Amino acid sequence: MKRILCTVVMIFFWGTVSWAAQQWEAQGNLYFLAKNTRESFSATGAGANKFQSKYLTYDGVDFLVKGEEDWQDYGRLNIGNNNMFSVPIRHGMKVDEIHFLASGDYGNSYEHDTLLRLYGENYYYSVLTVTFVYQDGTYKILSAPVFWDWFHLPSVGWVKEGVKSKVVGVNPVRDKCTMYHISFVNPRPTQAVKDILVSDSWLSDRPFSDVFALTIRSSDTMEAIKKN
Repeated sequence: MKRILCTVVMIFFWGTVSWAAQQWEAQGNLYFLAKNTRESFSATGAGANKFQSKYLTYDGVDFLVKGEEDWQDYGRLNIGNNNMFSVPIRHGMKVDEIHFLASGDYGNSYEHDTLLRLYGENYYYSVLTVTFVYQDGTYKILSAPVFWDWFHLPSVGWVKEGVKSKVVGVNPVRDKCTMYHISFVNPRPTQAVKDILVSDSWLSDRPFSDVFALTIRSSDTMEAIKKN
């Protein structure tokens, strides 16, 4: 009976490890949220996946951007309809930073702002929020703006309290939509993290932001397969 119980426990353990490893790819202290299943990137994209390669690199940070060939889209975090996305980290690990490759989606216009509404109905913004929840019950909320426009207005970097947003090009699907590298530095990197929650400003069930890649930097270890 004891042998059977041990066998069951080992099967469960290795199944859990295997499942966890499939959620991430890693190289050094960077972990890339995988796109080999719809587990994380369950919201479908606006069109065919037009990224030229599996990985993109910005400011020394790699992003895993391409999903499986039969997806026919680039995949997005499901942060619409009041949904908070919980990053599938190992509870108790220490996380230094979280990075997003993101773009704006159809969202809130400046129609109620006397000055900014002069840009018209095709200029949009949203707010991407990351909540670090620590094992001791405390938490820290950080937010960054995400802009979406048809005019390609000049854009400058945005930095505040460990949050940085930098324009890195054009969304390959929405060809008139700006793409950003957005990073959030954990304000308490030495504390064990229970959850990292990602949320977005939204309108009904439509998210304002497209998040199509997520990378974390951590000196801690987590089950993952090697970057290929």
